[in-house]
Amino acid sequence: MSLKRTPLHAQHVALGGRMVEFAGYEMPVQYTGVLEEHEAVRKAAGLFDVSHMSNLWVTGPEAAATLSRALVADVGAIPVGGTKYTAVLRDDGTILDDLYVFHLPRGYHVIPNAGQNEVVASRIRSQGSAPVDDVTAKTAILALQGPKAAAILEEAMGRSFADVKRFTLTQAPALGEDAFISRTGYTGEDGFELVFPGERAPEVWTQLLKVGAPHGLQPIGLGARDTLRLEKGFCLAGNEFAGGRTPLEAGLGWLIHWDHEFAGKGVLLQQKADGAKQKLVALKVTGKGIPRHGMPVAKAGKEVGLVTSGTMSPMTKEGIALAYVDAALAVAGTELDILVREKPVPARVVKLPFA
Repeated sequence: MSLKRTPLHAQHVALGGRMVEFAGYEMPVQYTGVLEEHEAVRKAAGLFDVSHMSNLWVTGPEAAATLSRALVADVGAIPVGGTKYTAVLRDDGTILDDLYVFHLPRGYHVIPNAGQNEVVASRIRSQGSAPVDDVTAKTAILALQGPKAAAILEEAMGRSFADVKRFTLTQAPALGEDAFISRTGYTGEDGFELVFPGERAPEVWTQLLKVGAPHGLQPIGLGARDTLRLEKGFCLAGNEFAGGRTPLEAGLGWLIHWDHEFAGKGVLLQQKADGAKQKLVALKVTGKGIPRHGMPVAKAGKEVGLVTSGTMSPMTKEGIALAYVDAALAVAGTELDILVREKPVPARVVKLPFA
């Protein structure tokens, strides 16, 4: 089976990007190196091609009602120009995917994770009569992230973005029909995501890199994207939601608007009353070792959980991880062990972010 490519594949290759498979796409994992790219985003700015993400338009008079039944958020409460990070559940209350909803004048642009367009579109359609249009194949998404992102974007676009506050958006007709720019991201830094027609991607990518070069802007691959999100404790769908996890287990209970009806609500209400058996926690390694996905977590020699994401933090130079552990142990300060190559390495439950 051949891999899909974003509209910027040729640009990645020309820049020396090391290409790998991710969610059915051929994507750059790094250009100059994960550590250098990570540091560029934290100290200056980075440009990410995230055109592998899914793109759906939900429109019509029933759009808000349909989405509200499919998502844990009351979509009707999102104003035009507003955005919302939320989740779509299965009937058993487990997370099918996490996603962003962007409210524009003509409807709601929904961005699920890569490769999830069909399954999420089907789930939304099952909850109401609103039309769901899958525009993944013809949409590009660029993420411009870092403390210098605003200055770079303003110079490139010839306008101020001071009026675009965190988790809001502005339409961007200069980038094409239905194009918009939101002040959102996946790095924990200030930044923007540009959503626009795919045929414009090479032009916009090249312009941003040219304008951003004097500011220290670098292209960033999937490797640094992962370490950046993990330092802030952001979930990765294929890791933290694998195996069927609910928002209450994944530490995403704050996403739930309990005062509206949505698929899976009854199961979550029961779990809320009973208490989740396991919860997602942040672990900082206090011994020597680098935690990785799939490593067991133990307490006094007994296995009590599993690492879902782990790495060496580029900023703190410490091993960090997200892991599910028994709920009684999900308290900051709890001492645990991560079994690194079957050897126990001390770690402590801490509050996020790591850096």
